[in-house]
Amino acid sequence: MNEMVEAGGRTAETFGVGKMVGQIYTLLYLKNEALSLAQIAEALQVSKASASIACRQLVAFGALRKVTHDADRRDFYEAVQDFRGLLQNGLLPALEKKLDSARIQIDLCRRLVTGDESPEARNFLGRLDEAEQRREKISALIRNPLIRHLL
Repeated sequence: MNEMVEAGGRTAETFGVGKMVGQIYTLLYLKNEALSLAQIAEALQVSKASASIACRQLVAFGALRKVTHDADRRDFYEAVQDFRGLLQNGLLPALEKKLDSARIQIDLCRRLVTGDESPEARNFLGRLDEAEQRREKISALIRNPLIRHLL
């Protein structure tokens, strides 16, 4: 299971979410039971504070749910296993925000080199245009109602 948890962390990193976020989700998904922060921290050999921050992010994404046990005042977390809901309510909106941020950065970079006729500036503007075209395609794809319905 440790190898799968590590793989989940690496996968999350490739999506820019953070290694621990992926590790915690993978751990809870594979365990298929609610764990306390202390149990999560112990399993991953991290501090409770770090585990708490990552758990809060996962709750905000809709990937984890807080649960309580009657005899215990601690918070426990379990993985949400509704992947469609997770994609539509957590990951896709987060990706949309990142794409919107990328558009803003591309526009800012364009303004910085406007008026510069050097070959480097023209090359840079060409690369920015390519980046914007790719960003637009990805954005249109993930906002497409048919794609959303299929997910």
